[in-house]
Amino acid sequence: MLIGRRFGVYVIQSLVGTGGMGEVYRARDTRLGRDVAIKVLPRDFMADPERVARFEREARMLAALNHPHIATIHGIEESDGVLALVMELVEGETLADWIARRSSEHRWWASVWKQGAGPVAAVDDTLAIARQIAEALDAAHEKGIVHRDLKPANVKITPGRTVKVLDFGLAKAVGGEVGADASPAPTITVGATGHGLIVGTVPYMSPEQARGEPAGRGTDIWAFGCVLYEMVTGRAAFARASTSETIAAILEREPDWEALPDTLTPPLRRLLKRCLEKDPKRRLRDIGDARMWLEESHAPDAGASATAAQGSTWRRKLPWAVAAAALGVATGLGLWTSMRAPEPRAQSLSVTRMTVALPARQQLEVSGRSALAVSPDGERLVYVEHGGDRTQLHLRSLGDFDAIPIAGTDGASYPFFSPDGQAVAFFADGKLKRVSIRGGSPATVCEAPLIARGGTWGPDGTIVFDPGDFGLMRVPAAGGSPARLTSQDPHMDARPLGWPQFLPDGRTLLVSTGAELFALSLDTGIWHRLGRGSQAQYAPSGHLVFHAPHVREGEIQAAAFDVERLATRGEPVTVLDEVFRSPGSGVANFAVAQNGAMIYVLGGYARTLVRVDRNGRRTPLLNERRGFRLPRLSPDGTRVAVTIDPRPSQIWVYDIVRQSGVPLVTEGHSFRKAWTPDGGRITYASSGRLYWRAADASADAQSLGQPGHPQSWTSDGRVLILGVAPTLNRPDIWMMPVSGQAQALIATRAVESDAMLSPNDRWLAYQSDESGQFEVYVRPFPNVAAGKWLVSTDGGESPVWSRDGQELYYLKGTTLMAVAVATAGGRFVAERPEVLFTGPFETGLRGFDVFPDGTFVLVEADPDARPTQIHVVLNWTEELRQRLPTN
Repeated sequence: MLIGRRFGVYVIQSLVGTGGMGEVYRARDTRLGRDVAIKVLPRDFMADPERVARFEREARMLAALNHPHIATIHGIEESDGVLALVMELVEGETLADWIARRSSEHRWWASVWKQGAGPVAAVDDTLAIARQIAEALDAAHEKGIVHRDLKPANVKITPGRTVKVLDFGLAKAVGGEVGADASPAPTITVGATGHGLIVGTVPYMSPEQARGEPAGRGTDIWAFGCVLYEMVTGRAAFARASTSETIAAILEREPDWEALPDTLTPPLRRLLKRCLEKDPKRRLRDIGDARMWLEESHAPDAGASATAAQGSTWRRKLPWAVAAAALGVATGLGLWTSMRAPEPRAQSLSVTRMTVALPARQQLEVSGRSALAVSPDGERLVYVEHGGDRTQLHLRSLGDFDAIPIAGTDGASYPFFSPDGQAVAFFADGKLKRVSIRGGSPATVCEAPLIARGGTWGPDGTIVFDPGDFGLMRVPAAGGSPARLTSQDPHMDARPLGWPQFLPDGRTLLVSTGAELFALSLDTGIWHRLGRGSQAQYAPSGHLVFHAPHVREGEIQAAAFDVERLATRGEPVTVLDEVFRSPGSGVANFAVAQNGAMIYVLGGYARTLVRVDRNGRRTPLLNERRGFRLPRLSPDGTRVAVTIDPRPSQIWVYDIVRQSGVPLVTEGHSFRKAWTPDGGRITYASSGRLYWRAADASADAQSLGQPGHPQSWTSDGRVLILGVAPTLNRPDIWMMPVSGQAQALIATRAVESDAMLSPNDRWLAYQSDESGQFEVYVRPFPNVAAGKWLVSTDGGESPVWSRDGQELYYLKGTTLMAVAVATAGGRFVAERPEVLFTGPFETGLRGFDVFPDGTFVLVEADPDARPTQIHVVLNWTEELRQRLPTN
């Protein structure tokens, strides 16, 4: 489409090739009358101004690289939102083509002469090419520039036999070693890629790159060794059948040194081994030194040494050759008589651990959500990134250096992959959506609540998800109207069910409810109880892997699992500990791939209750650091009721002056609560049911006989405002007299929650997502149909009234906003919202309260509350089989 288009003085003539970072065209420089190469970068690259700015800064510096063996960068051009890099046009074949051609010729000659002990290419040709590559790298390193993506495809050999190293324009500018966040990831490609999809060149990664550590000059030296090895043997040093196996080989295996030709000179052998040292401290320190080794390989005594070595090798191998020949005859006779080959012996795969570090300023979004998912083949992972007041899905290939933001996924949570790993489904904007990992806009599958707890995509194209109230829903992945998934047990269908996961047969679901695990056969409609736990996932080793909050929060256990009988065997064992749990939902952030890989996030969270004045000055409220959440102040402000994780969450009441606390609720999952107006009791929800109890825990709790979550009392203590999600997929606001039946107060298709009455009981503030995002609204009470006013602007949650009713406060992300209100004459008037302060505070579910003196209590977030690393264990199930045999 760009052919004939003009970029400044350059006119596009023809397409030369494509790669992960864009398309390369031949273009004509109309001013200087020469042909150039233009690399056109994808449009989504332009969507990140900071990334573009970094790229332009690097390009200006790299344009100063003037060396006969480096393709020159002429400049950058932009036209109608398209960014292009103008480079020297290098004619000729790539080194990858050269190696492939020489390998083919070598195989042909070997078949003719029945021998193949020599190198793929003549030693002189190999050394000439290697010297020129080393000179190019040396010149770049002298200027503090690291290529980071050296491979045969990035080296060209002109018809005049001159070597040119390409794509330095995607390298990093460094001073010494460089962190992984200094610049955009290099363009690296393993095969054909779709627009905007960048895949890593894994076989040439250094071990430190594979582990996500900083990359420096040693990275180029390693890659140089890989290229040199491939030139003399005709095959990559570490390439395997899959990305996971290749990374494992880079980290733990040595190259096949026996594949080196016998005629290879000793200096060249030593150079290869020094370049491919896994420990950067033992690796060749300077690429300039490689030139010395290459020159030694040309020395007269080097050839003599190689000849002597070859003769010595032949004399040493002669007896074994005779024995091998005899063995070959015997083997041939054995095969001739049996006419069948023995069964291949299974080999255990190497278990490899690595860490994927998020780029600078990126954090996992784990507030009440599942933060990550892994593709069935274990090659890719998706995580929810938190950036300011927004969240977005990012796609990371294990063979890539960087993650790619997935456009159109703002507000996403609970991602999960399609069976083929080519699409991701997620929840956002009150909908279940899907998006291709190759790009494009997300498509809506169906309406779905924001409080859903995960979904699963079956091989027949059916998605099953948690609707957020009870039971499960099913819907075609292509889109449609969701339908209730029913079984032979109506009681189970009416329970809150979450974390559905298809077994490999696509006809059985793993499901969590409360702290119990079940399997549901879709063919028979029969439920099978599996034991205690949550978030069960099936591992291809024949194990059930699940979160065990009943044992310890963040503990992951496994048990042998019989897929035919749908039952576990033997006692479970702990396989991971201290896996990070998302505050609010208690989600344990881990996932098992069907190729045996495991990904997880480590960490816990201890938080501090702080008192904050209107200027944002913070002082600790209590002398403890625990998993505090959702503080509620007593009417006189002397005590605070607070939810404490880990789950099952407890409720404690603290005397602020005496700094002492008593446990109010210790059984069942309990979090929302509301003080009665006299401060004598606390109403709370435990496992979805309403109770109340004396605030000093001096008497037993009493059930109020109603499901729901308490939110606010009228000042006379006669009516409770609560949140209820009856038969709808979304919670509504209800009211319940102490002696009487509960009834709906505000019930729409939107999510309404966090309702709070004004001190005079005449106004009800609440949050709703009816506009597509949560905003704060106010209605008259009890006649809520008599009017409605929007209080917040551009988002708001968790409204709280001041003690005199003249201000409303709410959270906008981690910023506390204040709105002056006037209610004279029965009319409600809200002024413009003002920012009070911003801090590292926990948000959501009314995570703050106000003291009588106008100061606030908030929960200060742990610095580790949003982790920045994802741990990956390749072939993890090999380790699991050893620890917990399935037979």
